[in-house]
Amino acid sequence: MTRIFPGAKDYKTMVVKIGKEERGKIEETLGWELLPGQRETFQYFDMLDAAGTRIGTIIAASQKGEYGAIEFVVGIDTKNTVCGLYIQRSRERNRAFKERAFLDLFVGKKIVPLSGIDEAYKGKESPGTNAVIRGLKKEFAAYDMLVSK
Repeated sequence: MTRIFPGAKDYKTMVVKIGKEERGKIEETLGWELLPGQRETFQYFDMLDAAGTRIGTIIAASQKGEYGAIEFVVGIDTKNTVCGLYIQRSRERNRAFKERAFLDLFVGKKIVPLSGIDEAYKGKESPGTNAVIRGLKKEFAAYDMLVSK
């Protein structure tokens, strides 16, 4: 997590329960249902500096790819702008979604509106690129609904 926030000295794990109404709003925003493991809770990490001040948020997430889960870590600054993204683990054969050129397309984007995430990548689609984009949208919709408001 300090890979994205090198100034962080500590973090606080945050877990938010997703109510039925909130889940419905998230799914309506996305246009698809959350996967079974994503329906009850939303977890994120507040990154703290030496004084204990929040300097940003890390979301460690996973999204279904063609050959299993793609695990990724995304950082959001205090203005809800993506400040870092990396792939932690995957089994996908096509590796285009792991390249910095792809991942860096999302850095500097606001987490809402979600259309900014869709519009960031204009290249050839693959199960990996689609999973990362879908995963980012899912995490940002949940964060916006459950944390930002």
